[in-house]
Amino acid sequence: MDCIFCKIINGEISSYKVFEDDLVFAFLDINPLSKGHTLIIPKKHFVDILDIDNKSLERVAVASKNLAIRYSKKLGAEGFNLRQSSGAIAHQDVFHFHMHLVPRYKNDGIDLNSHHTNQFIEVEEVFEQL
Repeated sequence: MDCIFCKIINGEISSYKVFEDDLVFAFLDINPLSKGHTLIIPKKHFVDILDIDNKSLERVAVASKNLAIRYSKKLGAEGFNLRQSSGAIAHQDVFHFHMHLVPRYKNDGIDLNSHHTNQFIEVEEVFEQL
């Protein structure tokens, strides 16, 4: 498999590992948005949110929370963005499920809300389809 994250898990590519257990691997992003920006991934290859099993997803979520607690204490992070993209249209760039944990700091200048549009979507109509 030619997956960069699988290669990182297997030690074929070096990383700054911050957490590992039997199901999850977490490492610092090499192009961080903030101090401590971390990728949390399942060790088993899953393409996206539609593919990942519930146990692995739960463990990724718990690892994300535990890292956030650690970063608030060790790095002084005051808040966090937890982001996940699934599918090319959602700007997923590595097709191995992963979460971004982005620690936030006062006046860090990061604007992750620039994705909002003025497009009107009829919520009631969508709700009825669900």
